[in-house]
Amino acid sequence: MKYLSKELAAEIVDRTMSIIQHNINIMDEHGVIIASGDRTRIGNEHDGAKDVLSAESIISITPEECSDLTGTKPGVNLPIVFHDEIIGVIGITGSPSEVSHYGELVKMAAELTVEQAFLTKQLTWDQRLREETVIQMIQGGDLTSLDFLERAERLSIPLKNKRICLVFELPSADIKPAFTKGLEKHLKPQDLYANISLTEIAVLLTDEPEKKRSDIYSAWHDWLSQWDTIIGAMGEQAEQLQQLSFSYQSAKQTLKIAKTMGPHRYFYDYRDFAIPVLLSKVRQPDQEVHVKKIWERLSQADSKGDLAKTLLCYINANGEIAEVSSRLFIHRNTLHYRLKKIEAATGCNPKHLEDLFKLYTAITLFSSFCSNEQF
Repeated sequence: MKYLSKELAAEIVDRTMSIIQHNINIMDEHGVIIASGDRTRIGNEHDGAKDVLSAESIISITPEECSDLTGTKPGVNLPIVFHDEIIGVIGITGSPSEVSHYGELVKMAAELTVEQAFLTKQLTWDQRLREETVIQMIQGGDLTSLDFLERAERLSIPLKNKRICLVFELPSADIKPAFTKGLEKHLKPQDLYANISLTEIAVLLTDEPEKKRSDIYSAWHDWLSQWDTIIGAMGEQAEQLQQLSFSYQSAKQTLKIAKTMGPHRYFYDYRDFAIPVLLSKVRQPDQEVHVKKIWERLSQADSKGDLAKTLLCYINANGEIAEVSSRLFIHRNTLHYRLKKIEAATGCNPKHLEDLFKLYTAITLFSSFCSNEQF
């Protein structure tokens, strides 16, 4: 692996020369100058560096010795060591007696810069692998392959934990850096997240047995409310690794349905939308004819949308007449009139459980009616 790139060498030169008033050269593992304060020397061979690489030790070059060494000037040249391997040479131009006391400090600074660059690159690579692993976990990839299991072990990702998937939808990619930074602070060390797309982020929360689902929901709803334009959903809990795909899909589908059915919130729970999510998965032409006709007949009798609005409120209020009347700001008689009108149009009586479920199915599958009111 090549640890010392031209870009990194140039960074070392710039950093070092900002501290000491001497020219600095960086030579690669072949003794070629790849960075220098004297740009005209870049690309030249440096025999002094070759001697350092061969002897694996510090070489000082006096003015008298320069004539016998190609591409050299007086100074001190030291090996740059990383992972017990000489990866290059750093040279300080000047009288050896004058610059030699800088040698070990300059060498150490160069090696620290190389190590920092390596660790940064490693962290970036690990984050990318971690995201790919999370995506594989939630999208139903092969979770039994040796490659997946070894990667999870290398990244210290526990595979036996119960988890809950959260999905967040952003209005644009511009807000993602700030949101991700806030999210990382809010997550626990054992939690995972991945960027699914420019505007979607998935999170895998590790189960905390002492916490109720309602407590988890409330905490995330409160936290998410600070972002205003971002919405999210919590899927069903995955008891084992193979169920993570459903946990993700249930959260994603909940978010999709909640945006059309309301009421408006920052965060939604799949368990509040389990039936609509289920119904959205069984849409087949030969199975939906009956309920589609119910919706069509309701729509024809509902030019202003009052009946659909009333039906949704009636469902959300569990059929409590007083509560529905209060939420809609209408008299009880007006409510009874609308319920009878729904029955006359569709043949389904909202006060009968089986008929109400048919109406609920019809409005869930076919309605574009969007309610953002808190019924």
